[in-house]
Amino acid sequence: MQVWFILNMVAFVSLDMIGIPGNLAILYAFINAICQQNFTPSEIILGKLALANLLVILTRGVPLILQILGVHTMYDSLSCGITLYIYCVSRAMSIFLTSMLGYFQCLLIVPCPPRCLRLGRSLLERLPSIMISLWCFNGLVCCTRLLYSMPRTDTNCTKEDITIVYDFCCVVFPNRLLYFGNGVIFVTRDMFFLSLMTISSGYLLFVFWKHGKMVKHLPMLQIKQTELHAAKSVMGLLVIYLFSFGLDSIFWMFNLCVSPVSLRFADARMFFDSCYSAISPMLIILTNRKIQASLKWAIGNSE
Repeated sequence: MQVWFILNMVAFVSLDMIGIPGNLAILYAFINAICQQNFTPSEIILGKLALANLLVILTRGVPLILQILGVHTMYDSLSCGITLYIYCVSRAMSIFLTSMLGYFQCLLIVPCPPRCLRLGRSLLERLPSIMISLWCFNGLVCCTRLLYSMPRTDTNCTKEDITIVYDFCCVVFPNRLLYFGNGVIFVTRDMFFLSLMTISSGYLLFVFWKHGKMVKHLPMLQIKQTELHAAKSVMGLLVIYLFSFGLDSIFWMFNLCVSPVSLRFADARMFFDSCYSAISPMLIILTNRKIQASLKWAIGNSE
C-alpha cells in the first residue's frame, strides 16, 4: 500500500510540475501573438488547447495531490460538482481541439480539391462560432457532474454499480439506466474523435511517406519545410492523444461493464487521462519555433 501511495503521488506531482508551467507558457505566447496581431488559425486552436489542458490539470491533478496528502475535507457537493464539471468540459474540449488541429493541418499540407478548400475556408471564418458551440455542447453533455456530484465518503459512494469515483469526489447517479447511458455517450463521443484522429494520423503518415518518395524525382511537389515541420508536430500530438485517450476510453468501457472496480484501477485511468494535458505542452513548445522565440524574448526582457 505504501509503495502504491508513493508511486501515485510521484506520478501526479510530476504531471502537475510539467503540465502547469508548460500550458502557461503556451498561453503567454498566444496572448503575446494576439497583442501583436500576428497569429494563425492553428495558433488560435493551440491557445484554446493550452487553456483546456490547464483547466484539466488544475481541476484534476491538483485536487488529486491534495487528496493524496489527506486534504479532502474542503469539498462539499457544490465544490465537487463545479470541479468535476470544469474538468469534464475541459477534457472534452481538449479532445475536440486536437481533432480540429489535425483536420486543419491536413488541409494545409495535403493537396485538396476546390470543394474541400472552400469548406476549409468556411470553417476558418466560423472558427469563433465553432469554439463557442463546442463549449456549449460539452457543457450540456457534462451537466450530470453538476447534478449528481458529492464528496467521497464512506456513506456517499456505497452504491458502486451506479457510481463513478474520482478519488476526492464521486458521481452517484439515481439509477443504472442513467449511469450506463451517460457512460455510453461519453465513450461514443471519445471513440468517434479517436477514430477521426486515427484517420488523420494515418493520412499524414502516408503524406510524409509519399513526399519522401516523390521529392527526389519531382522537386515541384516539395512541401514547404515550415508546413512539414508543423505537420510533424501535430503528428506527435496525435500519437500522444491516441495513447492517452485511447487507454482512458478502454478503461471507461471496462468501468461500465465491470462493477465495482478497484481504486487502483481508478487511479490508473485518471493518470492516463491526465497524461495528454501534461505532456502535449512540452511537445508543442519543443517543436513550435514561434513559441520558443516568444519565450526567449520574454526571458531576455526579464533579465
